[in-house]
Amino acid sequence: MKEYSFFGDGAKFHHLGLAVESIRQICDDCEITVEKTQKVSLAFIRFNGICLELLEPSGEDSPILRGMRSGNKLLHLCFEVPDLDEAIERCRPAGFHRLGPPVTTPVFDGRRLAWVFSREFGLFELAEM
Repeated sequence: MKEYSFFGDGAKFHHLGLAVESIRQICDDCEITVEKTQKVSLAFIRFNGICLELLEPSGEDSPILRGMRSGNKLLHLCFEVPDLDEAIERCRPAGFHRLGPPVTTPVFDGRRLAWVFSREFGLFELAEM
């Protein structure tokens, strides 16, 4: 099996991001965080040992709604990386491009994160360790 390491040797899988209509329908006692800049509510759960980020749109202008309406539930894969800027540069030759500047978020304890996209592989969230 071919091994790819687009984001660097220290990159580690963190979670899958899934679009859901209602977090409470899946997990009635989850801790829900409202992420105003991304226009979603979110919660993390474990599913057979894998971390899932449940993302619920928080309005009609939520960016995840279009994908949900077309039946797409899997939104992104997230990897933790030791150096965010280096990871972004390393994945460019493979056709990834950054979607906006890096941001900080309370969901990751104020660490920086960035979104990168490739037509071949889709959307990835990179979170600095």
